[in-house]
Amino acid sequence: MVASLPGFAALLALLFTWMQVTQTSKELRITEQGQITNRFNAAINNLGSTSLDVRLGGIYALGRIMDDSARDHPTVVSVLSAYLRTHAAVLTGDKRPHTEASRQSSPEADVQAVMTVLGNRRSDLDRGDPIDLRRTSLRGVQLDRHPNVILFREAVLSDADLGGSSLLNLDLRGAWLDRVNLTGAALTGSRLDNAFMYGANFAYADVSGSHFNGADLHEANLTGTHFCGDTYIQPAQGGRGTAAAFPGRTRWLSRTEDDSGSPADQCADLANVELIGANLTNALLPSMNLTSTIFCPDPSVELGRCSNLTGAILSGSNLKGAHLSGASLRGADLTNVDLRYADLRNADLTGAEVSGARFEGAILKGVRGLPLSP
Repeated sequence: MVASLPGFAALLALLFTWMQVTQTSKELRITEQGQITNRFNAAINNLGSTSLDVRLGGIYALGRIMDDSARDHPTVVSVLSAYLRTHAAVLTGDKRPHTEASRQSSPEADVQAVMTVLGNRRSDLDRGDPIDLRRTSLRGVQLDRHPNVILFREAVLSDADLGGSSLLNLDLRGAWLDRVNLTGAALTGSRLDNAFMYGANFAYADVSGSHFNGADLHEANLTGTHFCGDTYIQPAQGGRGTAAAFPGRTRWLSRTEDDSGSPADQCADLANVELIGANLTNALLPSMNLTSTIFCPDPSVELGRCSNLTGAILSGSNLKGAHLSGASLRGADLTNVDLRYADLRNADLTGAEVSGARFEGAILKGVRGLPLSP
């Protein structure tokens, strides 16, 4: 009995030490949370300042809090998103054409700072809450963490203005981009799979190397959209803004873009994309993956306008199983196109170049302008 007393005393000492360490750790956590709360309150106060420099300090302070406290991460994301919706809201009644509205070369410094902080955040700490930037004016924003992916999955960007922005390597899978303005924007190497982009304006945007698998592009404006890294579309000479395709025309690539296998040298993937009602007049889509792409609604199932593919360059593209019932392909270049099992009912191919095109298994009932022996 007496011999066991030293062991018992040692056990009591160990227990006491553990209780002290636990209490100290708890007090440290409380102190740390108090410090973060103080920092958070100070940063919020800075956001309301009339001084740009003070607001920038508040924005970057919130970014540091986001790095230091996983617990406060979602709150900071919500605060910064709300800041943009308040301080960079799209002006109601702005009637300027998107092409004119997108000429602004760079955003306000605080707008760019917020987007940089959001782009650099750890998205795994978002707790499933999507970033909400609907109806925000983000013209000319620069987001590029090459080669890292910038995560904005399921973000809400409905009615946002991103004209002229540089948005490289973005993950926008499942995002809400309905009626978003991306006129002249660079969106190379991005993921837009299953994104909802009804009525989006991609006029003259660069989406080379991007993936759109399963995306909804109903009524989208794709006039002059740059789908591949070595070709582009420019307005026709003397035309009223009408796009004209110049196959084989090249552009200069930056050192980053010029790396072997970079997204800028690849074509966008539009397989399984819904393009019902999209404007693809004179679009340059050579050697594209358009497998099972839906250009037109099934008249027996749904209503809607067919995509306008008049004068489109589709040479060498894969359109196997594509939905083109009632489509206008007048004057289109379908040289060596794979149209096997495509639905071409009542399509208009008047003046189209179809040499080398494959039509095995395609539905050709009511097709106009197709030679008897394509």
